[in-house]
Amino acid sequence: MSHDFFDFCRAKTQRRKERKEKRRRLGCNGFTLIELLVSIVISSIVLSSLLSFMTNMLTSERREQAKSSSEQEIQLALDYISRDLQEAIYIYDADGVQAIADQLPHAREADKVPVLVFWKPTFLAQDRPVITIDGTTTTVGCLTKLPRTDACSQRDYFVYSLVIYYLIKDNNPAWSGAARIGRLEIQDGIRDSHNSRNYLTNPAPGFQLFNLSQAGSIEDKMNAWEKADTAYDLQKNPIEVLVDYVDPSPSDRTPKPLDCQNISSDAQLVPANTQLANPLQINSFYACVDASRNLAQVYLRGSALMRLEQNAVYSDSQASYFPSLNIQVKSRGTTSSKF
Repeated sequence: MSHDFFDFCRAKTQRRKERKEKRRRLGCNGFTLIELLVSIVISSIVLSSLLSFMTNMLTSERREQAKSSSEQEIQLALDYISRDLQEAIYIYDADGVQAIADQLPHAREADKVPVLVFWKPTFLAQDRPVITIDGTTTTVGCLTKLPRTDACSQRDYFVYSLVIYYLIKDNNPAWSGAARIGRLEIQDGIRDSHNSRNYLTNPAPGFQLFNLSQAGSIEDKMNAWEKADTAYDLQKNPIEVLVDYVDPSPSDRTPKPLDCQNISSDAQLVPANTQLANPLQINSFYACVDASRNLAQVYLRGSALMRLEQNAVYSDSQASYFPSLNIQVKSRGTTSSKF
Protein backbone atom coordinates (compact mmCIF):
# COMPACT_ATOMS: atom_id res chain seq x y z
CA MET A 1 0.00 0.00 0.00
CA SER A 2 2.75 2.45 0.94
CA HIS A 3 4.70 1.41 -2.16
CA ASP A 4 1.79 2.31 -4.46
CA PHE A 5 1.34 5.65 -2.70
CA PHE A 6 4.98 6.62 -3.22
CA ASP A 7 4.78 5.62 -6.90
CA PHE A 8 1.72 7.81 -7.32
CA CYS A 9 3.44 10.78 -5.66
CA ARG A 10 6.54 10.40 -7.82
CA ALA A 11 4.44 10.22 -10.99
CA LYS A 12 2.48 13.31 -10.00
CA THR A 13 5.66 15.19 -9.17
CA GLN A 14 7.18 14.15 -12.53
CA ARG A 15 4.11 15.38 -14.43
CA ARG A 16 4.28 18.69 -12.55
CA LYS A 17 7.96 19.10 -13.51
CA GLU A 18 7.16 18.29 -17.16
CA ARG A 19 4.40 20.92 -17.25
CA LYS A 20 6.71 23.54 -15.71
CA GLU A 21 9.45 22.67 -18.24
CA LYS A 22 6.97 22.93 -21.11
CA ARG A 23 5.73 26.33 -19.88
CA ARG A 24 9.36 27.45 -19.52
CA ARG A 25 10.18 26.47 -23.08
CA LEU A 26 7.06 28.18 -24.43
CA GLY A 27 7.89 31.28 -22.47
CA CYS A 28 11.38 31.44 -23.95
CA ASN A 29 10.67 30.52 -27.65
CA GLY A 30 7.13 31.73 -28.43
CA PHE A 31 5.55 35.19 -29.09
CA THR A 32 2.83 36.90 -27.22
CA LEU A 33 -0.14 38.35 -29.13
CA ILE A 34 1.12 41.91 -28.61
CA GLU A 35 4.53 40.98 -30.00
CA LEU A 36 2.90 39.44 -33.08
CA LEU A 37 0.78 42.57 -33.66
CA VAL A 38 3.81 44.84 -33.35
CA SER A 39 5.71 42.66 -35.84
CA ILE A 40 2.83 42.84 -38.33
CA VAL A 41 2.63 46.64 -38.03
CA ILE A 42 6.38 47.06 -38.55
CA SER A 43 6.33 44.70 -41.53
CA SER A 44 3.43 46.63 -43.06
CA ILE A 45 5.27 49.93 -42.68
CA VAL A 46 8.42 48.52 -44.27
CA LEU A 47 6.49 46.96 -47.18
CA SER A 48 4.46 50.14 -47.69
CA SER A 49 7.63 52.22 -47.79
CA LEU A 50 9.24 49.85 -50.27
CA LEU A 51 6.15 49.86 -52.50
CA SER A 52 5.97 53.66 -52.37
CA PHE A 53 9.65 53.90 -53.26
CA MET A 54 9.26 51.49 -56.17
CA THR A 55 6.15 53.33 -57.42
CA ASN A 56 7.98 56.67 -57.31
CA MET A 57 10.95 55.14 -59.11
CA LEU A 58 8.74 53.70 -61.86
CA THR A 59 6.79 56.97 -62.22
CA SER A 60 10.01 58.96 -62.44
CA GLU A 61 11.42 56.54 -65.00
CA ARG A 62 8.26 56.74 -67.13
CA ARG A 63 8.39 60.54 -67.03
CA GLU A 64 12.03 60.60 -68.06
CA GLN A 65 11.36 58.16 -70.90
CA ALA A 66 8.43 60.30 -72.09
CA LYS A 67 10.58 63.43 -71.86
CA SER A 68 13.40 61.81 -73.83
CA SER A 69 10.99 60.59 -76.53
CA SER A 70 9.42 64.03 -76.87
CA GLU A 71 12.80 65.76 -77.10
CA GLN A 72 13.95 63.39 -79.83
CA GLU A 73 10.74 63.71 -81.84
CA ILE A 74 10.71 67.50 -81.59
CA GLN A 75 14.32 67.63 -82.77
CA LEU A 76 13.65 65.27 -85.69
CA ALA A 77 10.57 67.25 -86.73
CA LEU A 78 12.45 70.55 -86.71
CA ASP A 79 15.33 69.02 -88.67
CA TYR A 80 12.87 67.83 -91.32
CA ILE A 81 11.14 71.22 -91.51
CA SER A 82 14.52 72.94 -91.75
CA ARG A 83 15.60 70.81 -94.72
CA ASP A 84 12.25 71.46 -96.39
CA LEU A 85 12.47 75.23 -95.90
CA GLN A 86 16.03 75.41 -97.20
CA GLU A 87 14.68 74.48 -100.64
CA ALA A 88 11.88 77.07 -100.58
CA ILE A 89 11.76 79.74 -103.26
CA TYR A 90 9.14 81.76 -101.38
CA ILE A 91 7.80 81.61 -97.80
CA TYR A 92 4.52 83.33 -96.97
CA ASP A 93 4.41 85.68 -93.99
CA ALA A 94 1.27 86.32 -91.92
CA ASP A 95 -0.19 88.77 -94.46
CA GLY A 96 0.47 86.30 -97.27
CA VAL A 97 -1.07 83.31 -95.48
CA GLN A 98 -4.23 85.30 -94.79
CA ALA A 99 -4.32 86.54 -98.40
CA ILE A 100 -4.39 82.98 -99.80
CA ALA A 101 -6.07 81.20 -96.86
CA ASP A 102 -9.33 80.64 -98.76
CA GLN A 103 -7.39 79.03 -101.63
CA LEU A 104 -5.61 76.45 -99.47
CA PRO A 105 -6.76 72.89 -98.78
CA HIS A 106 -8.87 72.69 -95.60
CA ALA A 107 -9.56 76.41 -95.96
CA ARG A 108 -10.71 78.05 -92.73
CA GLU A 109 -11.18 74.75 -90.89
CA ALA A 110 -10.98 75.68 -87.21
CA ASP A 111 -9.07 72.55 -86.20
CA LYS A 112 -6.33 72.97 -88.84
CA VAL A 113 -4.23 76.15 -88.74
CA PRO A 114 -1.75 76.79 -91.60
CA VAL A 115 1.58 77.87 -90.10
CA LEU A 116 4.22 77.39 -92.79
CA VAL A 117 3.20 77.87 -96.42
CA PHE A 118 5.85 77.96 -99.14
CA TRP A 119 6.77 77.10 -102.70
CA LYS A 120 9.64 74.76 -103.46
CA PRO A 121 11.02 72.65 -106.32
CA THR A 122 10.48 68.91 -105.82
CA PHE A 123 12.94 66.43 -107.30
CA LEU A 124 11.49 63.49 -109.24
CA ALA A 125 14.03 60.72 -109.82
CA GLN A 126 14.11 58.87 -113.15
CA ASP A 127 13.02 55.56 -111.59
CA ARG A 128 9.92 57.00 -109.95
CA PRO A 129 6.67 55.51 -111.33
CA VAL A 130 4.21 58.01 -112.82
CA ILE A 131 0.98 58.01 -114.78
CA THR A 132 1.09 59.86 -118.07
CA ILE A 133 -1.65 62.16 -119.33
CA ASP A 134 -3.05 59.30 -121.44
CA GLY A 135 -3.36 57.05 -118.36
CA THR A 136 -0.45 54.67 -118.93
CA THR A 137 2.05 53.86 -116.19
CA THR A 138 5.75 54.39 -116.78
CA THR A 139 8.77 55.85 -114.99
CA VAL A 140 9.94 59.45 -114.96
CA GLY A 141 13.00 58.50 -117.00
CA CYS A 142 10.86 57.04 -119.79
CA LEU A 143 8.54 60.01 -120.27
CA THR A 144 10.74 61.10 -123.16
CA LYS A 145 12.89 59.13 -125.60
CA LEU A 146 16.34 59.74 -126.94
CA PRO A 147 16.33 61.35 -130.42
CA ARG A 148 15.53 58.92 -133.24
CA THR A 149 15.37 55.92 -130.85
CA ASP A 150 12.92 54.13 -128.58
CA ALA A 151 15.38 54.25 -125.69
CA CYS A 152 14.30 56.08 -122.54
CA SER A 153 16.05 59.39 -121.92
CA GLN A 154 16.54 58.45 -118.24
CA ARG A 155 16.40 62.08 -117.17
CA ASP A 156 15.25 63.42 -113.83
CA TYR A 157 12.80 66.31 -113.41
CA PHE A 158 11.98 69.08 -110.99
CA VAL A 159 8.43 70.34 -110.49
CA TYR A 160 7.08 73.15 -108.32
CA SER A 161 5.14 72.22 -105.19
CA LEU A 162 3.07 74.19 -102.72
CA VAL A 163 3.81 72.91 -99.20
CA ILE A 164 1.65 73.61 -96.15
CA TYR A 165 2.42 72.69 -92.53
CA TYR A 166 -0.67 72.69 -90.32
CA LEU A 167 -1.09 72.78 -86.55
CA ILE A 168 -3.91 70.31 -85.95
CA LYS A 169 -6.05 69.71 -82.85
CA ASP A 170 -9.10 67.55 -83.41
CA ASN A 171 -10.86 64.47 -82.02
CA ASN A 172 -9.36 61.94 -84.43
CA PRO A 173 -9.06 58.72 -82.33
CA ALA A 174 -6.10 57.56 -84.41
CA TRP A 175 -3.92 60.12 -82.64
CA SER A 176 -3.01 60.99 -79.08
CA GLY A 177 -5.49 63.76 -78.35
CA ALA A 178 -2.66 66.29 -78.12
CA ALA A 179 -1.96 68.69 -80.98
CA ARG A 180 0.07 67.47 -83.96
CA ILE A 181 1.78 68.83 -87.06
CA GLY A 182 0.68 67.72 -90.50
CA ARG A 183 2.29 68.33 -93.89
CA LEU A 184 0.51 68.59 -97.23
CA GLU A 185 2.25 68.94 -100.60
CA ILE A 186 0.47 69.76 -103.86
CA GLN A 187 2.64 69.13 -106.92
CA ASP A 188 2.66 70.45 -110.43
CA GLY A 189 2.75 67.92 -113.25
CA ILE A 190 5.86 67.25 -115.33
CA ARG A 191 5.95 69.61 -118.29
CA ASP A 192 7.37 69.03 -121.73
CA SER A 193 10.82 70.63 -121.75
CA HIS A 194 10.27 71.71 -125.38
CA ASN A 195 6.90 73.31 -124.66
CA SER A 196 6.11 74.11 -121.04
CA ARG A 197 2.42 74.53 -121.86
CA ASN A 198 2.20 70.81 -122.52
CA TYR A 199 2.08 68.32 -119.65
CA LEU A 200 3.63 64.86 -119.68
CA THR A 201 1.92 64.05 -116.37
CA ASN A 202 -1.07 65.82 -114.86
CA PRO A 203 -0.69 68.22 -111.94
CA ALA A 204 -2.41 67.37 -108.67
CA PRO A 205 -6.09 68.37 -108.64
CA GLY A 206 -6.41 71.99 -107.54
CA PHE A 207 -2.79 72.86 -108.34
CA GLN A 208 -2.06 76.08 -110.17
CA LEU A 209 1.35 77.68 -110.50
CA PHE A 210 1.98 81.21 -109.26
CA ASN A 211 2.03 83.95 -111.91
CA LEU A 212 5.08 86.22 -111.91
CA SER A 213 3.96 88.14 -115.00
CA GLN A 214 1.49 90.21 -112.97
CA ALA A 215 2.28 93.75 -111.90
CA GLY A 216 3.58 94.55 -108.44
CA SER A 217 6.20 93.30 -106.01
CA ILE A 218 7.05 89.63 -105.55
CA GLU A 219 4.90 89.67 -102.41
CA ASP A 220 1.96 91.12 -104.36
CA LYS A 221 2.30 88.43 -107.03
CA MET A 222 2.56 85.56 -104.58
CA ASN A 223 -0.28 86.87 -102.42
CA ALA A 224 -2.51 86.99 -105.51
CA TRP A 225 -2.17 83.24 -106.09
CA GLU A 226 -5.36 81.27 -106.61
CA LYS A 227 -5.98 77.53 -106.84
CA ALA A 228 -7.17 75.90 -110.05
CA ASP A 229 -10.89 75.46 -110.65
CA THR A 230 -10.66 71.72 -109.96
CA ALA A 231 -11.24 70.62 -106.36
CA TYR A 232 -8.41 69.24 -104.27
CA ASP A 233 -8.39 65.45 -103.97
CA LEU A 234 -7.67 65.08 -100.26
CA GLN A 235 -8.39 61.35 -100.31
CA LYS A 236 -5.54 60.60 -102.68
CA ASN A 237 -3.39 63.40 -101.30
CA PRO A 238 -4.11 63.62 -97.55
CA ILE A 239 -2.25 65.47 -94.83
CA GLU A 240 0.67 63.41 -93.56
CA VAL A 241 1.41 63.70 -89.84
CA LEU A 242 4.98 64.76 -89.11
CA VAL A 243 4.87 64.65 -85.31
CA ASP A 244 2.30 63.97 -82.58
CA TYR A 245 2.26 65.03 -78.90
CA VAL A 246 2.60 68.74 -79.65
CA ASP A 247 1.55 70.80 -76.62
CA PRO A 248 -2.20 71.59 -76.85
CA SER A 249 -2.20 74.00 -73.88
CA PRO A 250 -4.13 77.23 -74.54
CA SER A 251 -1.94 80.22 -75.34
CA ASP A 252 -2.94 82.09 -72.17
CA ARG A 253 -1.32 79.32 -70.08
CA THR A 254 1.99 79.12 -71.97
CA PRO A 255 5.05 81.33 -72.62
CA LYS A 256 4.54 84.22 -75.01
CA PRO A 257 5.82 83.78 -78.58
CA LEU A 258 9.27 85.01 -79.47
CA ASP A 259 9.59 88.65 -80.51
CA CYS A 260 9.84 88.43 -84.30
CA GLN A 261 11.44 91.87 -84.44
CA ASN A 262 14.57 90.34 -82.93
CA ILE A 263 14.92 88.25 -86.09
CA SER A 264 14.13 90.92 -88.66
CA SER A 265 12.35 94.26 -88.65
CA ASP A 266 10.07 92.91 -91.40
CA ALA A 267 9.40 89.50 -89.83
CA GLN A 268 5.80 88.61 -88.97
CA LEU A 269 4.37 86.08 -86.53
CA VAL A 270 2.63 83.19 -88.33
CA PRO A 271 -0.11 82.47 -87.49
CA ALA A 272 -1.03 85.97 -86.41
CA ASN A 273 -2.38 86.23 -82.88
CA THR A 274 -6.01 86.64 -83.93
CA GLN A 275 -9.05 84.40 -83.72
CA LEU A 276 -9.35 84.38 -87.51
CA ALA A 277 -5.74 83.37 -88.17
CA ASN A 278 -5.41 81.02 -85.19
CA PRO A 279 -8.83 79.75 -84.07
CA LEU A 280 -7.15 77.03 -81.98
CA GLN A 281 -5.45 79.70 -79.83
CA ILE A 282 -2.46 77.39 -79.36
CA ASN A 283 1.08 78.75 -79.73
CA SER A 284 3.16 75.57 -79.53
CA PHE A 285 3.97 75.70 -83.28
CA TYR A 286 4.58 79.04 -84.97
CA ALA A 287 7.10 80.87 -87.13
CA CYS A 288 8.58 84.32 -87.58
CA VAL A 289 8.75 84.89 -91.34
CA ASP A 290 10.41 87.63 -93.37
CA ALA A 291 9.02 86.97 -96.86
CA SER A 292 11.31 89.53 -98.52
CA ARG A 293 14.41 87.68 -97.33
CA ASN A 294 13.07 84.11 -97.47
CA LEU A 295 13.91 83.88 -93.78
CA ALA A 296 11.99 81.90 -91.16
CA GLN A 297 12.49 81.08 -87.51
CA VAL A 298 10.37 78.09 -86.50
CA TYR A 299 9.36 77.32 -82.90
CA LEU A 300 7.99 73.99 -81.69
CA ARG A 301 7.00 72.80 -78.20
CA GLY A 302 6.06 69.24 -77.34
CA SER A 303 4.27 67.72 -74.36
CA ALA A 304 5.89 64.73 -72.67
CA LEU A 305 3.18 64.74 -70.00
CA MET A 306 0.47 64.09 -72.59
CA ARG A 307 2.01 60.64 -72.98
CA LEU A 308 1.17 59.99 -69.32
CA GLU A 309 -1.75 62.27 -68.47
CA GLN A 310 -4.60 62.78 -70.92
CA ASN A 311 -5.36 66.39 -69.97
CA ALA A 312 -1.89 67.64 -69.06
CA VAL A 313 -1.54 71.43 -69.30
CA TYR A 314 1.65 73.49 -69.39
CA SER A 315 2.93 74.98 -66.14
CA ASP A 316 6.20 76.73 -65.35
CA SER A 317 6.94 74.24 -62.57
CA GLN A 318 6.90 71.37 -65.08
CA ALA A 319 8.39 73.23 -68.05
CA SER A 320 11.09 70.58 -68.48
CA TYR A 321 8.37 68.13 -69.54
CA PHE A 322 7.34 70.48 -72.36
CA PRO A 323 10.53 70.46 -74.44
CA SER A 324 10.81 73.32 -76.90
CA LEU A 325 13.22 74.10 -79.71
CA ASN A 326 13.50 76.74 -82.39
CA ILE A 327 15.56 76.96 -85.54
CA GLN A 328 16.28 79.74 -88.03
CA VAL A 329 16.34 78.89 -91.73
CA LYS A 330 17.43 80.98 -94.72
CA SER A 331 16.21 79.31 -97.89
CA ARG A 332 18.59 78.85 -100.81
CA GLY A 333 16.01 79.02 -103.60
CA THR A 334 14.72 82.01 -105.57
CA THR A 335 11.69 82.62 -107.74
CA SER A 336 14.04 83.08 -110.71
CA SER A 337 15.11 79.42 -110.53
CA LYS A 338 14.74 77.64 -113.86
CA PHE A 339 14.51 73.91 -114.47
